[in-house]
Amino acid sequence: MSVTMVRQKVKDGSVEEADAAVRELFATFDRVGLDGVRYASTRVGDSSTYVILFELEEGIEDPRLAIPEYRRFLEQLEGWVDGPPVIEQLDVVGSYDLFGTQREESAVRGGRQTGRRLRLRARPHWAQEIESAEVLTNR
Repeated sequence: MSVTMVRQKVKDGSVEEADAAVRELFATFDRVGLDGVRYASTRVGDSSTYVILFELEEGIEDPRLAIPEYRRFLEQLEGWVDGPPVIEQLDVVGSYDLFGTQREESAVRGGRQTGRRLRLRARPHWAQEIESAEVLTNR
């Protein structure tokens, strides 16, 4: 599975406006629902740098593009940004309730399988960095 990470700096005077717009956008996503999407927008501490994490299930089209509020948000974003975004594809090695990756393994007791299945989820090595970021909205 692949997750897209976007780092984007906004103009210092645009942070409050951008924060409010992100909250409104995620309220829209909550209202309409985004099947097959995991999406978080965070701001790094008290800075004007945002880190966006986005995962789209394989085989589906990005439902955000059909939402007028999302397109309007992208138009507003053009006036807030301070330089180009840094966009990277991340390979999820482990995740605990952040992305859709979960590995199931059979439980073994006394050297034999019990038939029960446990969900094991590993915490990614970069989780502490994300925890230090101010999470605007996480879905």
